[in-house]
Amino acid sequence: MTGSAKRATGARNPRYRHVPEAVTSAAGQEAIDLAASAGLWLDPWQQDVLHGALGERADRRWAASRVGLIVPRQNGKNAILEARELAGIYLFGERLITHTAHRVDTSLEHFERMKALIEETPHLDAELDDVSEANGKEGLVFTGGRRLNFKARSKGSGRGFTGDCVVLDEAYYLYDLGGLIPTMSARPNPQLWYTSSAPLARLESDRLRALCTRGRALATGALQAA
Repeated sequence: MTGSAKRATGARNPRYRHVPEAVTSAAGQEAIDLAASAGLWLDPWQQDVLHGALGERADRRWAASRVGLIVPRQNGKNAILEARELAGIYLFGERLITHTAHRVDTSLEHFERMKALIEETPHLDAELDDVSEANGKEGLVFTGGRRLNFKARSKGSGRGFTGDCVVLDEAYYLYDLGGLIPTMSARPNPQLWYTSSAPLARLESDRLRALCTRGRALATGALQAA
C-alpha cells in the first residue's frame, strides 16, 4: 500500500507533459482499479500518469509506444510501475514483462515488492504459479505461462531484454539498447518505459537526455508528433 498520513506538498503537476492523442484511456482506469483492489492506492498525479501512458488508439494499440517518466527519488515512481506491471499481467494479456534497473539491489527491491503485493492479495495469488529467486533469474510465473522478469542491466546495456512491456528503470544510466527495439517491434502491442530521476551530466545519461529534450519539445509545441 502506498500513501502517507502527511499532507502532500510541493508541485503536483509536471513541468513538461506530452500525451499522444488517444480514443480511450479506459486501460489506465482499469490499472488504477486493479492496483486499489490489492491495496495499492495511487495519488492523483500517479493516476494521471497511467491515464496518459495507457491511452489507446482506434486500433487498440497503445498511443504511446514509449513512455518517459522523470521523478525525483523516493517520490512514488515505483508504485506507478507496480500498477502498470500488474495490469499488464492480469488485464492486458501481456505474455512477458521485463523490469530492468541499473543496480542489482534496485531490481531485487522491485521484485520483492511485486512478490509481496501479489502473494498478499488472494485473487492475484490464485494466478501465481511459480516464483524464481535464483540469483540473476528472479521472476514470477503465472497461469498460462505469463512471466514477469526482473533484471539488472550489465554495464548499462539493454541487450538481451525483450517483452510486451519493458521497463528501463534508473534510465539515467543507460548505454546501448542493442537489439531491444527490433525485438520489441515484433510484439503485437509493445510498450517501452523509461523511468528515472533527472539525467546526469555524464555519457551514461545521453539517451535519457535525448528523450527529455524530445518530450519537452513536444510538450511546448516546438516539435510536432509524427
